Amino acid sequence: MVQAIQYLICGILWMVSSVITIWKKNPIGIIILALMHGAEAVIIGVKTGLKYGKKLPYSIVMCMTFGFTWWLPLKKQIEAETFTDDDFIRRPDDCIVDGKGGLVR
Repeated sequence: MVQAIQYLICGILWMVSSVITIWKKNPIGIIILALMHGAEAVIIGVKTGLKYGKKLPYSIVMCMTFGFTWWLPLKKQIEAETFTDDDFIRRPDDCIVDGKGGLVR
């Protein structure tokens, strides 16, 4: 819910900046947002997205649109995962799916 509110606020900022650019003929709001989000994308956003398995275009678009409200929760989720090598060891009681979608024991 918090992330949805943050996305909404980012959308409102982009819309307000666009309205100011159109009506006042002053693009400063869009320039500032683009520079901030562009710097975030280059410095940390794309790297975080790629590390989490997101595609490059998706990472760029999400970071340019939502900035830290997109990559920060992703980074926190990555850091919270506590996988070890033991999690990837096959055990006798594991279920295995064959190529046709059936279970193999």
